[in-house]
Amino acid sequence: MSTFVITMYVYFFFNLLSEITDTFVPTCPSIPLGERVDCFPESGASEEKCQERGCCWSPRDESNVPWCFFPTNHGYTVESQETSDAYVMKAKLTRMESPSLFGGHIKELALDAEMQTNNRLRFKIYDPNKNRFEVPHEYVSSLNNNPSSPINNTLQITQKPFGLIVRRKENQNVVFDTRMAPLVFEDQYLQLSAKLPSHNIYGLGEHVHRQYRHDTNWKTWPIFTRDAFPNGVKTAHPAPAVTYRTIGGVLDFYIFFGDTPEQVVYEFLELIGRPVIPAYWSLGFQLSRWNYGNLSTVKETVERNRAVDLPYDIQYTDIDYMEDKKDFTYDKVNFAELPQFADYLHEKGQRYILILDPAIATSKRVGNAPYEPYDRGTAKNAWVTESDGKTPLVGEVWPGETVFPDYTNPNCIAWWVDEYERFYKEVKHDALWIVSQF
Repeated sequence: MSTFVITMYVYFFFNLLSEITDTFVPTCPSIPLGERVDCFPESGASEEKCQERGCCWSPRDESNVPWCFFPTNHGYTVESQETSDAYVMKAKLTRMESPSLFGGHIKELALDAEMQTNNRLRFKIYDPNKNRFEVPHEYVSSLNNNPSSPINNTLQITQKPFGLIVRRKENQNVVFDTRMAPLVFEDQYLQLSAKLPSHNIYGLGEHVHRQYRHDTNWKTWPIFTRDAFPNGVKTAHPAPAVTYRTIGGVLDFYIFFGDTPEQVVYEFLELIGRPVIPAYWSLGFQLSRWNYGNLSTVKETVERNRAVDLPYDIQYTDIDYMEDKKDFTYDKVNFAELPQFADYLHEKGQRYILILDPAIATSKRVGNAPYEPYDRGTAKNAWVTESDGKTPLVGEVWPGETVFPDYTNPNCIAWWVDEYERFYKEVKHDALWIVSQF
């Protein structure tokens, strides 16, 4: 009896899956090769796997051109649209019936768009029924709106499938058009493609590239992940166009308008705030290395460069100046005269920078003396904790077993400032180089 029931359920499941696959027929018009958007961005594409996703399959001789690409009947439709005032536009989106790429697709989405200033458009696409991670905006201090142009002059929404068309209000030239491919919004995979007005694409993340203007011949780059595994990637198409992919969060875009790169940068800084102007001396030549061994060797290095009139402005010492590589200490044997070293440099118009690794040792100091920065930090609950929110997370860095400052904790910030002020009174210097927590 149980075998029969299981068999019936299995039959029903596969029959239902077959009906979905059979009823969905991808619409595959003649899409220009440069506008194809990859429906199988991972490796292992085949005709069978492509068809399972309800996508179009058309092999080509060109290796970079996607063989499996999106049809025109994937994506979302606009169920309702409202404009609360002349500068705001909202819409509710519903996913069109089609196979999922990676599963966990979000059925209902919301679009919020607004003209924040005359030259800045923001639009956000998100799940209105479930909170997802969003990058906090606590450091964006100029979100106050001051628009003077109605949003309809800049943004247009297409209904089925859903798409966004962004135009310059002055001449109505299209600068961002997402109609070239469907919106994908799944639990762990988000994708948005847009056709652009030219191949002049710059910036868009920290990655290795040979020139400032990006190659748009099917090139893919990670976004802000030069030294880490990418959470987001960007692919440039010959159309010209660009596709953004990420594995979580929401889609939150700002579009800045300007006739020159300088105007665009100006609009960007109007949003995030002006950068701090660095000290003039910090732009000079600088010398740093690991393991000078002692302060005498550092001074010999300085004197050797002075003797040949090398115009270098800044000398560093790496963490070998510390006592057993412990932050906020210095080696009283090999670097005994470190408190006077800054004065020695200043006499010749030079500056001194200390390197600091913010991982705090749990061990005692030389002679079993207490390591007070660790003790004071523990008293203030300044460390990153395990999931219980109480137990300090223990790792191992340069000094051995360490804990890690939790800079999101106000107690930690107070502890850090106090420790730095204490150490500065002991060892004068001009700046810190804070190395990342490994």
